[in-house]
Amino acid sequence: MQPASPVVTFVLRGAALFVVWWALTLGEVSGLGFGAVVAVLVAWLSLRLFPPSGFRLRPLGLLLFFGYFLSRSVVAGLDVARRLLSPALPVHPGEIILTLRLPEGSPRWLLANTLSLMPGTLSALLEGDQLTLHCLDTRDPVERDVRETERQVGRVFGLTFDHARGAAL
Repeated sequence: MQPASPVVTFVLRGAALFVVWWALTLGEVSGLGFGAVVAVLVAWLSLRLFPPSGFRLRPLGLLLFFGYFLSRSVVAGLDVARRLLSPALPVHPGEIILTLRLPEGSPRWLLANTLSLMPGTLSALLEGDQLTLHCLDTRDPVERDVRETERQVGRVFGLTFDHARGAAL
């Protein structure tokens, strides 16, 4: 896949950041100049940290991912609350290391950050195709949940998996 032009990516990221700024300030005109400067600086920084890749977001996949993420966050949050309110505190924390099927770049970053935002898991280290994940309870089917999240992230980018080899196509 051919990466998007850095100029196009800069303009799109800057515009998106400016819209977010505008929404957060409720359209307050006095803050738009400062917001424009911040949007330009953050867009430039984002290009330095995350250069354009050849992966394109799929709108339907992204919409479905948001639904998946919200539902899993609620379920996981309720599970964490149940554990913390239980007198026995049923947790068994630890780390697991998984080999990711997603290609390097945006898909892996989205997966690692998604897992960190869900209650009960924290991405501790992403190195190559290896993800070290800190878990609230290693007795849970963490790998199964990660694989489902990986599949959902793949759909955001239009990736499918060859189940025999486990690799993204």
